[in-house]
Amino acid sequence: MQNDQIQTIKPGAIFIGDAHAGASRPQFLKFLRALKAEPTPPPQIFMMGDMFDFLASECEFFVKFYERYIHTIDELGEEMEIYYFEGNHDFNLTRLFKNVKAYPIGAQPVKFASECGQSVLIAHGDIFLPFVAKYALRFLRIKIFLKTMNFFDKFLNFRLSKRILNKLKRKILDYKIPNFKNLAEAKMRRYNTFYEADVVIEGHYHQGEQYTIGKQKYINIPSFACEQSYFVVEYSQNIKFARKSVKV
Repeated sequence: MQNDQIQTIKPGAIFIGDAHAGASRPQFLKFLRALKAEPTPPPQIFMMGDMFDFLASECEFFVKFYERYIHTIDELGEEMEIYYFEGNHDFNLTRLFKNVKAYPIGAQPVKFASECGQSVLIAHGDIFLPFVAKYALRFLRIKIFLKTMNFFDKFLNFRLSKRILNKLKRKILDYKIPNFKNLAEAKMRRYNTFYEADVVIEGHYHQGEQYTIGKQKYINIPSFACEQSYFVVEYSQNIKFARKSVKV
């Protein structure tokens, strides 16, 4: 967990996740451009991971494919604070952005604070995985592996990357997990084993749900790819998350 210089979540902050931007899903770029045109932009954006179908800084094809997204996000970072929580579809991003704070999976959850003094843990959501899945995903993030794959991909005129992109655009993203509250409660028990927090915020699951579990809150960010919706922070006595939708 990374908690150096704990930052405060500001009113009006946007939490957006799982946009899975790709050849068949351009909505995220339209949303970013609409934010850029806002006369009063939000103070912060929390990008909760899996914002792209696939993106790693070592993979030339995807860096070029998402060039407009990367440039627009970095421009927005000049006007507001942007925190990017890498997911299982997007990683090793630090060198792609000058004006964005990216957190790799190994640094998650990251501790923030609300203006009400609550402690808030934020993560993409794919932590506490079974042993095999955990280390398989870590292997896929190894830079030398990705650079080697990029070398062969480039030799093959990026056929591997094009195949991955074509396959991912057909992936089913809109689904409901039965008894998701039970999963959320189990996740909270795991968090409570290692950390202390009043609020836990995750993406990854595409559910867009909020639960009070004992004295704690569990927030799951909706999938922007499915609903074109996101959460905006409001404050009363405690931090609150209001769902907003856009037509893009």
